[in-house]
Amino acid sequence: MKEFSDTRYVYAVSRIRAIERKMLSLAQLERMIEAKSPAEALKVLVEANYGYSSNDKRTVDFEQMLQEEQEKVYKLLVEMALDMGEFDWYYIKNDYHNLKVYLKAEFSQQDVNATFLAKPSLLPADALAAMLRERDFRNLPDPMRVSVEACLDAFNKTFDPQVIDIILDKGLYSHMLVLAKKLNNDFVTKLVTMMIDLANIKMVLRAQLIGKPWDFIERFLVPGGEIDFSLFAQQMQLDLNQIVKVYAATAYAQLITDSLRIFQQTQSLAGFEKLSDNYLMSWLKRSKYAIFGIEPLVTYLLAKETEIKNVRIIMVGKINNLAQDVIRERLRETYV
Repeated sequence: MKEFSDTRYVYAVSRIRAIERKMLSLAQLERMIEAKSPAEALKVLVEANYGYSSNDKRTVDFEQMLQEEQEKVYKLLVEMALDMGEFDWYYIKNDYHNLKVYLKAEFSQQDVNATFLAKPSLLPADALAAMLRERDFRNLPDPMRVSVEACLDAFNKTFDPQVIDIILDKGLYSHMLVLAKKLNNDFVTKLVTMMIDLANIKMVLRAQLIGKPWDFIERFLVPGGEIDFSLFAQQMQLDLNQIVKVYAATAYAQLITDSLRIFQQTQSLAGFEKLSDNYLMSWLKRSKYAIFGIEPLVTYLLAKETEIKNVRIIMVGKINNLAQDVIRERLRETYV
């Protein structure tokens, strides 16, 4: 393993520890939930100096504030990281997201709404658009090029836009793992490996619910996780309420048990998505006491993503007049 636990990140880690204390607390999130209106909930973000335009209290612009907050995290990492390439494995997801936006727009013969594009990304969004328009993918990284070409081929055969998500998700996680392994850092590689396991579990669960056969789903599973594909094949032969035993010897046994319990109550996999996020957050919290290396920076990056996700859940809930308990139930586990 490449040695990251040296003194190179001492300053960055100490600075991150100070910044972590300014993250939104559970008390602040609760204030947002209990606010009498979306505008009042937004005031909590204004007080926390969210984004760059936090003086603009229009609730319709809360998404702009969240995007700006994400940009602040990126700029912070640029300032502190010795090599921003150490975060390529994470930010590549925005490139794949943008590919989805462009391809779906093309296949549905619609214009691209720029607000749906994610940033920062490793490749400029307009460059991706040009490559797709000209069908010239020579400058794409190999995993991304293969995925795009597979999307075009599959859609031309099926005319089903859902294949875009399936193919690009597989390409994304495979690409993330390639970039993570280049760091030669056990922490990052393990994190991406868990993401792959959780993505595969979710895919198989969905396939099982809608009656897709194993030979269909096997093609789209992402290699590189810790769960062998034979386990998934075994799962597909069982009723949903019997699959807990398949995962009994894995690290995800409790996650599956709790997810199925929630599914029986709601008939939705939203519970699995929430519990998966919580699973990763619980694992990330192990780096709270790290004093060297890149681990605290990676953890802060993902912790802020969870914080922003929670803010979005609350604001959307307030705008749609959801009950407070419903909003609370949807929140992810926080880092602070």
